[in-house]
Amino acid sequence: MNLSRRTFALSTLGASLAGTTRAQFSPIRRFLDSSTEVEMLCLSDPSRASYLPFSYNRSNSSRQNFVVYSSEGANGAQAHRLELKGGILKPLTAASALHPRALALSPDDKTLYFTDGDTLQATSASSLSKPRELYKASSPDAFKTGFSLSEDGANIVLLDGAKLVSIPVRGSGKPAAQILTETGAACHDCIATKGNAILFRDPQSGIHLFAPGSKPQRVPLEDRPGKLGPAIWNPDGRSFLFLRTDQGRGVSNTLHEYSLDTKQESLVGKTSQFVDFNRNGDSSVFVGASGSKAQPYVLLMLRITRRELALCEHKSSDATQVSPVFSPSSKRIFFQSDRLGKSAIFSVAVEKLVEPTEADEETKKS
Repeated sequence: MNLSRRTFALSTLGASLAGTTRAQFSPIRRFLDSSTEVEMLCLSDPSRASYLPFSYNRSNSSRQNFVVYSSEGANGAQAHRLELKGGILKPLTAASALHPRALALSPDDKTLYFTDGDTLQATSASSLSKPRELYKASSPDAFKTGFSLSEDGANIVLLDGAKLVSIPVRGSGKPAAQILTETGAACHDCIATKGNAILFRDPQSGIHLFAPGSKPQRVPLEDRPGKLGPAIWNPDGRSFLFLRTDQGRGVSNTLHEYSLDTKQESLVGKTSQFVDFNRNGDSSVFVGASGSKAQPYVLLMLRITRRELALCEHKSSDATQVSPVFSPSSKRIFFQSDRLGKSAIFSVAVEKLVEPTEADEETKKS
């Protein structure tokens, strides 16, 4: 679990506080991965457990100058903003019972959404400020699977028990929540797109699709052995990607795509036992966390060739919690791992391996 002295060549990136001689603590450390010799950044204090938001919500700013994550301390878990240039770490919340992964950064980088006990709240993503309550759930358990901010930043959807709820988040005051439908079961997660469609996973009956004006429908995926893993929308909102895992001894975990237009499932590629994954801005490259105990890698997979490249070892005790994601510009990947003892946040530059995506530029123009 411990890194060697040679590879864990820590370099402090702390900055000085203006007008004083006191050093501002920076958690950022550099080291080389022992298996690939790729430079990695550890972005959190490994002595305190830190967590990224659930992977279907944004954690990285559009201009890639800061990242948000939660970190445990004397006052429990709190959300923080880390400046990637300079390494200054700022607290953003003073919650009494923050869910460490139920966080989301707005598309304009100005607002952080978080949960405190049984409430969903919004606050500034720049500094510690008084939050605004958006929704009161039936219990804190409603946020165990998080919530999903739509890609346009207009609404949050969540599963409160067996109810699928939508909360408009723009404007001031406490918005009126809308119960969209009854799902009939407590589900693993739900993921909103920039349109009106919502995906949610029921561990017993598969992946379901909901669109306003209709009842939730089970997506008619092919009947195959194994389990359905994480699912995410493609950029066009007309298809989604998902993993098939545990398909039998010697059978690779596979990445699939389902089209809402053709109602057909197609194979994207075999993986090195991905148990979690995400895509870049145009869905041309995927990043995955391998569940292999012998080769616990974070890998890139190119859609067009289906070839993989190992970036580094995640060495997580639970690969399903690695949650690898791309930055909006696809220049970096971020993930979490307890390879140093407690959960910590890591990042690897991939700009020499992956073409930049236009999502970053579109945000700058808006």
